[in-house]
Amino acid sequence: MKTTLTATAIAFVLCVAPGLALAGVIFTDDFNGETPGLNLAPSQWTVSGGTVDIIGVGTVFDFLPGNGYYIDLDGSTGDAGRITTATPLSLAAGITHNLSFTLAGSQRGDINTVTFGVDYNSDSILDVIGTLTLPSGQGFTTFNLAFTPGSSTTNARIVFGGSGGDNVGLLLDNVSLSTVTPNAVPEPRSTALLSLAFAGMWLTRRRNETDSRFQAAKLN
Repeated sequence: MKTTLTATAIAFVLCVAPGLALAGVIFTDDFNGETPGLNLAPSQWTVSGGTVDIIGVGTVFDFLPGNGYYIDLDGSTGDAGRITTATPLSLAAGITHNLSFTLAGSQRGDINTVTFGVDYNSDSILDVIGTLTLPSGQGFTTFNLAFTPGSSTTNARIVFGGSGGDNVGLLLDNVSLSTVTPNAVPEPRSTALLSLAFAGMWLTRRRNETDSRFQAAKLN
């Protein structure tokens, strides 16, 4: 079944969910091993429907210094590209996965949108979909998209599709795909807070019972 999530739904961070923990890494790419240039495909990706640029440190297009190399999703041909992982990925049925990435605005005045997600069977149709629209000046921000495949696959791909046709696109970096597992043992802090909550409830109940008996005695 296809899963579609909007920017509001996907912009949650797994670290705030105490019952979840990242497990095995399936794919990761920070683009820092690339050779920068215009209209190039990153080494772990294929590009279709347009072009992307590899920009960043040491180039005239380092819009956000200190982040190494990253991808401009609207390449220099005036036609935003769609990048897809070149090597098929394996996903296990019934296991929650997390697609994480950092995304920034174009830094050049345009408001742009990216469509992203996972294609389970390499048919160019996304089975898990998210969309984000960022203002030009937004810096790199981490987004997470959690999903659980209904069946196992060995032919999945991660996809990002930029928008626009003016050489000005959103900036993409630090893409990773990992499995997620529930924490088997509650965190000590969480356990302590839960114990305090139960103790507070018990004391409140005892106090209410005492007050009730006192009021009844006065009436008698």
